Amino acid sequence: MNDIGIGVVGLGRLGYVHARNIAREVPNAKLVAVCDIDEDKANNTSRELGCKPYNNVNKMLEDKDIDAVCVVTPTSLHVDPVTAVAEAGKPLFCEKPLAGTLSDNLKLSKLIKKAGIICQMGFMRRFDPPCAEAEVMIKEGAIGKPVYFCGFSRDPFPAPPWACDPAKGGGLFIDVLIHDFDLARFLMEDEVLKIYADETNLVVNSQGINRFADNVTANLHFKGGALGTCHASMHAKYGYDMRTEIYGSEGNLILGGLNSTELTLCTAERGISKPLTFQTKDKIPHFMFRFKEAYVNEMAAFVESILYNKPPIVNEDDAVKAYRISIAAAKSAGVRKEVSVI
Repeated sequence: MNDIGIGVVGLGRLGYVHARNIAREVPNAKLVAVCDIDEDKANNTSRELGCKPYNNVNKMLEDKDIDAVCVVTPTSLHVDPVTAVAEAGKPLFCEKPLAGTLSDNLKLSKLIKKAGIICQMGFMRRFDPPCAEAEVMIKEGAIGKPVYFCGFSRDPFPAPPWACDPAKGGGLFIDVLIHDFDLARFLMEDEVLKIYADETNLVVNSQGINRFADNVTANLHFKGGALGTCHASMHAKYGYDMRTEIYGSEGNLILGGLNSTELTLCTAERGISKPLTFQTKDKIPHFMFRFKEAYVNEMAAFVESILYNKPPIVNEDDAVKAYRISIAAAKSAGVRKEVSVI
């Protein structure tokens, strides 16, 4: 069995993580090339990971060793590389969201279907071992009928400015809570019908960004009648805080926790304490430590889909549905009224 040759486009925080995983962790995969408009970044990463550097995605696609492409550029720059990959007929792994506007999401989704390529979206939480186990338990009826979803997504510090900008990366609703919205659809096995959301800026400097929010909330109403609540923040200085709860008619499932280890310290002076949640170390960001297995697992699943020509677990349709919830949340927060998810 030949390894799948993969090129990674975009070498920001997450692009580097994917490139590193492909080069060192993912079975049956080979990192052939990396591509970034920053020539130094492309060259330095290629030397570190032992692959070819490119500064132009179309040039990279001419490389005969490239079997598939991973697109990890900023959201507002997804359209051109995704279009190029689809037109080249290569399997595509694309970080969420598919694009930065609904019209571009729909346009790219249609293009991907027309090209007939495998497209897996980067909703890595579906591949986190506790989440995969929870899905099985829910299907087996361990908690009865799911009636409530709760998700916390709290970063220890703000993402890059483009990701915080509602006009570019979408801010917390699109850059962060889109993961929770996808997980809500996945674990509740239902679609969101209506949403009421709100936003505020109380702690983090707005960085001159219009409608900057450092905390947002969203209340979900599912088609089947179930409810949900999500909260996202960018100033959890104690660490990376990602938790999910699915409450059912017969029980409750809690995914994730506040601590990176199970060690608990109990003293008279400090009471009960635990080590801080996941922190950034060297070039590996905090989210990589929390979801290390998930990032490897999702890329391994992508490679497996290519090798065995089977549909990916999460595709462009899922991306569009999660994006619709995100933009409905942003709209609701803007008018402070409940809105329907189109």
